[in-house]
Amino acid sequence: PFSWPTMVSLGPSRPGCLLLQPAASCRPFTSARRPGQARRAPIVRADLSSISPDTIDAVQTSVQATTTAIQGVSLGEEQFSPAAITAGIAAIGVAIGGLIWGVNKGSMGAQPEVLEVTEEAPPAPKPENAVLVFGASGKLGRLVVKELLAAGRMVVAAVRSDSKAEILSDAANDAPSRLFVRSGVDITNPDTLTSQLLEGVTQIVLAVGPVFGRTPEGQMGYLDNMTSERVDSEGVTNVAKFAQQLPKAEASESVVLAMGSDEDLQVWQRLDDVIMGGQSSSGLQAAEGGGSAVWTGDLIFEGGGFCGTRTASRDWGLGGSAGIQLRVRGDGQTFKLNLKTADQENSPESTYQAQFDTVAGEWATVRLPWHEFVPVKRAQVDRSKGVVDPAEVRQFGLVLSRFEYNGNPNPNCRPGQFKLEIDAGIGSYGATAPSLVMVSTAAVERNAIIGDDEVARKADIPIVQLNPGGVLNHKYAGEVAVRRSGVPYAVVRSVGLTTDDEDTPFLLETRQGDTISGKISRGEVAQLVSSALGTPLAVGKTFEARRGESADARGRQMDARDFTQAFLSLVEDRNRPKVGLWPFPKVVPPPPPPTEERKQEILADSRVKSAIQRNQGGRVRDEQEAREASSVTTVPDGRAEVSPESQATVEKHDHGPDGGQQTAKEWIAN
Repeated sequence: PFSWPTMVSLGPSRPGCLLLQPAASCRPFTSARRPGQARRAPIVRADLSSISPDTIDAVQTSVQATTTAIQGVSLGEEQFSPAAITAGIAAIGVAIGGLIWGVNKGSMGAQPEVLEVTEEAPPAPKPENAVLVFGASGKLGRLVVKELLAAGRMVVAAVRSDSKAEILSDAANDAPSRLFVRSGVDITNPDTLTSQLLEGVTQIVLAVGPVFGRTPEGQMGYLDNMTSERVDSEGVTNVAKFAQQLPKAEASESVVLAMGSDEDLQVWQRLDDVIMGGQSSSGLQAAEGGGSAVWTGDLIFEGGGFCGTRTASRDWGLGGSAGIQLRVRGDGQTFKLNLKTADQENSPESTYQAQFDTVAGEWATVRLPWHEFVPVKRAQVDRSKGVVDPAEVRQFGLVLSRFEYNGNPNPNCRPGQFKLEIDAGIGSYGATAPSLVMVSTAAVERNAIIGDDEVARKADIPIVQLNPGGVLNHKYAGEVAVRRSGVPYAVVRSVGLTTDDEDTPFLLETRQGDTISGKISRGEVAQLVSSALGTPLAVGKTFEARRGESADARGRQMDARDFTQAFLSLVEDRNRPKVGLWPFPKVVPPPPPPTEERKQEILADSRVKSAIQRNQGGRVRDEQEAREASSVTTVPDGRAEVSPESQATVEKHDHGPDGGQQTAKEWIAN
């Protein structure tokens, strides 16, 4: 009664019984199962009382012999040929066929008992090393979520209502085990920022802003009292305090390759220039008394000009580390540390190299972050290779060479005897990436510097002159709260947001001091946020970002090395004066709004008109969502503000447009 393929179990589920289960019947149950849902499959149990023990033994012997043959072939053994395996499988088929025939014969007139078993389903996925994104259903927030998921991260998306959670449904379907949506979260209400939100979370992104839209009566205003002051200042301050509950990531150090004994050094082998006709020689040995290694040799420039030694291949488990750490004492020369990755093992001419200096006779700790390792092929820089992946490192090497890169001479290398001592061995170190990344806007700092100086304000860019709703002041206050939180942070200030050329890549520029303007897309901001979360180079830095304005910036995709260079060009906020930047100004209250006459003058500015034509600027909600707000009041600067009649009636609306395409400039004009 059974058709192949059939799974046969001879195990003692019940003495004297055979379990037969059609294998194909398992597939529908597996594919249709949701996380946490059990799998159920039919099993038929038949009586074996009429089957001789010899028949059952024949099946077991055939299965056992063929399984052994298959395992032997998979391990590279030669004693079992494919033909033998095929014959064994055929024998199993014959034996099982006879067994089934015997079951049927012995069960004439008897109805096989059909059982149903339930297999425990795997537990539902939980966040692990996840990023908590506030404002996740907004236009920018959705792109941040998408970028993080594409990078393989788990994401906890915080939204203010179940209806806004629906906006993320596509992303949830694409990554059901890595996206976790949490509704009912309002950053202006600290009571909703619960410890449960941080379960499995290690980093936080703030992609929030005020919520405004057009009412059915044509008014423009903030919805549900989500003003810039409440969101950008008070709400961000709440999150900055909340972030202090994140697990504290601490820098770590560990020895990866011990070099303190002769036994430790057995993994090393010489690789001097004699392999290419040179005459240099070197040797690596344990120091007297142990605990460190000494590499010595005689470097001869003629015929080659390098000494080297390298390890055997091994997975050193460097994934997740920030770089290599050494404690060395040299003779004042510049040495190299070489790395080989898994894909370079069969390419003798390819490697990664990083240089380090020594001070004659003095111990020094050397740290080599991964971005300092230069890909080299045949002694020339290999620009086709990206930044080294630490998880792929398989070999270490030490080199003293008369050359740096591309045939350029090493100015700190001399012929003759050399000596390098390495204490303990080669180690790795870890460094913390930002725990909190805030998306802010350019012009907040220059606005704070201007304060109540009307002459200076009138001479500045249009957004500083308008400063709608005091948004620049409130965002700056939020920045200050983030910087003072005591949490490792990064603040990304976008210049004017644009929808132009969203599918065209651009090289991005980063600056500090709030002196630039320009444009950038939300997708590009999301890329910067994702990159900042993954590198310690972004910690403690506040910076502006825009599309490169040079002719060759258009059409060039940012890669890992480009983002590394962008962050390396910045200094930590505490070091701004060291590079000629002013310290941050203090927080100041918003200035009085411009008069109607002055507003029209600003709106007539060619830069503002160009922004409106490009659909550049903030976005607003449509009439449908505005209808869900409670009541309309008027704020002092003449703009309409939709606010709740009481705190208890505040309906949860998340930041981020899902309706109209109106711009912030149109709102101001109205």
